[in-house]
Amino acid sequence: MKRILILLAAIAAVFLMSNYSHSETKTPTPPVNSGPTETAVLGGGCFWCIEAVFQRLPGVTKVVSGYTGGHVKNPTYREVCSGDTGHAEVARIEFDPT
Repeated sequence: MKRILILLAAIAAVFLMSNYSHSETKTPTPPVNSGPTETAVLGGGCFWCIEAVFQRLPGVTKVVSGYTGGHVKNPTYREVCSGDTGHAEVARIEFDPT
């Protein structure tokens, strides 16, 4: 339980990050209804892990992985993994709030 709370606190810290760039678009499960969607940007160490979990949730309409922050324009995955660019790996999640 403590690990989950720590993870949720870390995720909440990255919700409204600006300077977002994306690497690829995934189309997960169809929306529950066709109403307006909301967006959350989450960081949790590795966008592949975030992507894999959220794509499976009902109501999630799109998951886009990318980077936020940093000082290098359009960094490669290898550059970000080196830790020298200042970027964080994040996933932008569009979802039906109902």
